[in-house]
Amino acid sequence: MDATGSATATATMPSDEVRATVLEFYRRMLAGDADGANDLISWDPALVFIGSAGEWVDDQASLRSGRLDPGEGLEAGPHPTGFARGDVGWFVDQPTWVFGDGTRAEMRMSAVLQREPAGWRIVQAHLSVAVPDNQCVMLQKRWKYGLPG
Repeated sequence: MDATGSATATATMPSDEVRATVLEFYRRMLAGDADGANDLISWDPALVFIGSAGEWVDDQASLRSGRLDPGEGLEAGPHPTGFARGDVGWFVDQPTWVFGDGTRAEMRMSAVLQREPAGWRIVQAHLSVAVPDNQCVMLQKRWKYGLPG
């Protein structure tokens, strides 16, 4: 039983396997291995990747069409963490996106994974720039109304 008195089938546990899968996804991205990174993404039709500024990718062809130069991609934050309950896992991190020219952006990421015959695969991810709400509102007004910076 959980704290509310409801029966639970399995307990939520920290998962080194979920964490390792997403960190391997990062490693393959940074190596410029788009095909290898794509191998860690599920083919489930419910897949969706969400990013900043209206990025919403829910079709396999678009998601898998991108390419990265070696050295461009995600570096893990200080505490990347994975959890699992049965065949469902989730991951959270505050990674840094490294651009091809070496510039960097602090990000935040959450992902949902499912256990498939080939192992854990990412079925949903949200990656966005870590911008405080008050600054985000100001930026959106600038973009919408063409206000000067």
